[in-house]
This record gives sequence, C-alpha cells and structure tokens, in this order.
Amino acid sequence: MTKPPIELPAIDNIEQFEALFKHATIGIVITNNRGQIINFNHYAEAQFGYAKEEVIGQGIEILIPREVRSKHIGLRDHFYKHPEPRSMGAGRDLFAQKKDGSNFPVEISLANYLIKNEVFVIAFVIDITIRKKNEEIVLQQRDELERVSREIKQLNTELEQKVESRTKMLRETLTALEISKEELSQALENEKGLNELKSRFVTTASHEFRTPLSTILSSIFLLEKYNTTNEIEKKRKTSSIYQRLCRRYEKYP
Repeated sequence: MTKPPIELPAIDNIEQFEALFKHATIGIVITNNRGQIINFNHYAEAQFGYAKEEVIGQGIEILIPREVRSKHIGLRDHFYKHPEPRSMGAGRDLFAQKKDGSNFPVEISLANYLIKNEVFVIAFVIDITIRKKNEEIVLQQRDELERVSREIKQLNTELEQKVESRTKMLRETLTALEISKEELSQALENEKGLNELKSRFVTTASHEFRTPLSTILSSIFLLEKYNTTNEIEKKRKTSSIYQRLCRRYEKYP
C-alpha cells in the first residue's frame, strides 16, 4: 500500500534565503554593480570584526588590504562587465583586512545574479588561517627533514672518508710491522751468527792461550829439577817470570 506523500509546510523562499544567509558557516558579502556592500551575514561579522551596520553602503575595498585596493577597483569593474561564477586567487595567496587593520588569508568564490537587469555579486569568504599555519608547519618540517638528510649524508660521507683513511693507515702500519718483523728476524739471525763466531773465537783463543801455558808450566817444572849452585839464582828468576806469565794467562777462559 502506497503511503500518501508527506505534506511539507509552505515556506517562503525569502525566509529560506534569510535562514541560509544568517546561519551559514562561511562569510557572505553581497555587493551591487557599483561595488557597494548591501548585505553582510553574521559569520562575516565575526571574520572581519565589523557590525553589519558599519559596512552597509561601504565599498567592498574596505575589506581588502590597503596596498591592493587601487588595483582591485579595476579588477572589480572588469568582473561586473563580464560576470561569471569563479574562484579567486588561483595560484596566488589572497588576503582580507579586518576592522583592526590586520590581514588574514582567505579563499573567495564569486557568484552573481540579476534583478531588474542589475548585477549583484555574492562573495563567499573562507578564512584559511589555520590551514596556512598547518601548511607552514608542514613546509618547516619538510625543510627540517631535508636539512637533517643533508647533514646525515654529509656525516656519512665524512665517516666513510675517515674509515677509508683509518683503513689505509692500518694497512700501512701492518706493512711496516711486517717489514720490522723481517728486519728483527734478520737482526736476530745476525746476532746468533755473531754469538756463534764469538764462541768459536773464545774457544780458539783459549786453546791458543792454554797451549803456551802448558809449555811454560813444563819448563818451570824442569827448571826446579836443576839444583847446582851456579845456576840456582838464574833458575829462580826464570821461574818467577814464568809464574807471573801463568797467572796473567789464567785470567782468560
């Protein structure tokens, strides 16, 4: 069974427009073909700091930074001659000016309508201050990340160079140690040879010294066997000389 259509209460279009205009969550500014403000919603009052009564009849340039007002007049006149819905500020930053003279970033969309062949323009104003701050934070973080990345790359490069330098020094040190080891081994071999030569020399010298000592001792023994009166003093002198020689030679190994 088909339900009968729900009957909606008749609402005047003007009332709908006024409700939308009053409760919209973006700023709405309406101007006539001379650029004068003829309507200003509550959200626009909060954005710009003006009461509606303060701006009605004022030129739209009151809401634009002073440094671009003269340029805006020409752009506004051109738009009124060729009105069409469009967004403003493509590719560039737009700013609006508050009652206290401070500027804030905005996005603006324009629409137009005709009443009795007169053009009226509706400007929808969005405050993008928070978005811009977030974008700045993102840009700062990106710049910081790029800076840190560059520093890390630089540190890595320096570390690689240091490692390469230390490795080269270590290789040179090891090579020097190998050479020193070989030289030391050769020196030890030479020292060993010298010790052996010394030992042979001492043995030979000892043998050479002990051979005449034996002869001297034998001679002393024979001299003592002679006891004639005429030779006894001569024998004693000779014996004394031989004994001194023996004591001197006995100092050697």
